[in-house]
Amino acid sequence: MAGYMLEQWHWWTLTLIACTFAFYFSNSKPAWVAISSTVVGGILWFKPDFPMMYQFGIFFAMSALGTVLTTLLVNGWNKGSDTSDEEAPERVLRTDRLVGHVITLENPIVNGNGTFEIQGVTLRIRGTDSEAGEQVRVVGIDGIDPELVMVEPLNGVDEDYY
Repeated sequence: MAGYMLEQWHWWTLTLIACTFAFYFSNSKPAWVAISSTVVGGILWFKPDFPMMYQFGIFFAMSALGTVLTTLLVNGWNKGSDTSDEEAPERVLRTDRLVGHVITLENPIVNGNGTFEIQGVTLRIRGTDSEAGEQVRVVGIDGIDPELVMVEPLNGVDEDYY
């Protein structure tokens, strides 16, 4: 009895499975598995006695090379090198963590609107009109605009939160 041979339908089944994963997870790595298994299945269509060792060699070489090249192109060639501040990703400020904190206003709140800066991010504030230098407590974050912070005056209460 001769050894087990893979046929083209084995490779095309792998193609369908890999395509499903690629589309479901929106990832290019399973797409390269699908492409390489399609190529090997196509080779077997025309040459059914193609050695299994070469089938696996072509499959793994194409999958690995495609995955590495795609990763390098998507992430950029210099991802691991030092980047300047201009190229650094923006910091994400979790404004929901500000609720309950007391802040000192650098700019006044006029007509219920103002701004303040924290960790390099300028946030808009809404609350009772207040002068610069006054302390206010963060009481909430707008549900639609996370950069809009709701504040209320401290009314002379001396609390040291922030």
